[in-house]
Formats: sequence, structure tokens, C-alpha cells
Amino acid sequence: MAHRIEVFSANCPLCNKIVDEIEVGMCTGCQLIVYSVTEKPDLARDYGVRVVPTVIIDGEVKIEGRPDIPFVCSDETYAHLKERYPLTVQVDTAVRRGQHSPSGRQVNRILLYDGYLA
Repeated sequence: MAHRIEVFSANCPLCNKIVDEIEVGMCTGCQLIVYSVTEKPDLARDYGVRVVPTVIIDGEVKIEGRPDIPFVCSDETYAHLKERYPLTVQVDTAVRRGQHSPSGRQVNRILLYDGYLA
């Protein structure tokens, strides 16, 4: 099953490690988007991002920091993450559909590393 995986990062060592782990464990159909929290503060606020890294999966899962299991794209892993790390904020439908990119188009990976969460 393909997933939309959004990572809010500050280019810290843990952020980079999480992104690397996701890249290794995701399937070819998954879409990985990495945002800098300084470049996308409004989007980070919409998702209730308080720490980095924060990983949002399909607008339903929110993982702050490192999850309790490895990132492996499977139905079992997704079910576990959805139960253990539910997204508890309401996010605008346009945000979940990916219509928030500055160019208005979907991309497989956006790297906007440039700062730290203030």
C-alpha cells in the first residue's frame, strides 16, 4: 500500500537519520516529502508539530521523534503506527491532499533543510 509520508525536519542528526530510515523502508509507491520547519511554519502549525523530527503518514499518523518500531512499508506496520500514534488535530482537506506545495504540483521529495525549530 502506497503512503504519503511527510517529515518535518530541522536538518538535525536525528532528523536526517529518520529520513534515511524511511527511505530504506518505504516501498516504491510511497511519496516522501521532507519539509524544513522554518520554511513551512504554517503547515507545521496545522499539523501541531512541536518537535523535530515529526513524521505524518497519510494525514492519520503523527510520530514525534523516533517510533517504537522500524519504518517498513507494510499493512501491519501502518496499522501499528495508526493505533500507537494517531494524528489528533484536524487538518484542512487541501493540506492532506498535498495542495499546499508552493508550486501547486506534487513532487516525490522536497528537501528544504535550512534551520532549526525556534
